Amino acid sequence: MGRGGPQGDGLLKKAVRDFELARRYKDAKELVTASLLYNSAIERVLKALVIAKTRKNPPKSASISYLATQARLPAEIHEEIISLEDEASEMMEEELEIEKAEEDTRSAKMYNEYNKVLDKGSVVRRLISYAEANK
Repeated sequence: MGRGGPQGDGLLKKAVRDFELARRYKDAKELVTASLLYNSAIERVLKALVIAKTRKNPPKSASISYLATQARLPAEIHEEIISLEDEASEMMEEELEIEKAEEDTRSAKMYNEYNKVLDKGSVVRRLISYAEANK
């Protein structure tokens, strides 16, 4: 059991599960669902890190930027996490615009969104590795 105790370990296991599910949805081109699952994984890993570092229950806030600050991440990971939160909002807005776009424009935007989700997956993988090493 890690420093976060059973609650932190449980959150980390759920984050890994969300990460794996997100990869499956990404492969199936269900990018919005994949992005939401990646965000869920990030939130759970950050909460597990907060528990491990403070020995207190994590804040109820779902704000990734707030949790990243509370988890005291290394600067490079913290910055990547913050940028992902901004990209998630943009992605949802883009998804709504895609519904109104013509087919060729839709394809180009989907390609861009796919690349954003790939970037998010690599950050989540690094964050999980960091959390596992620091539990």
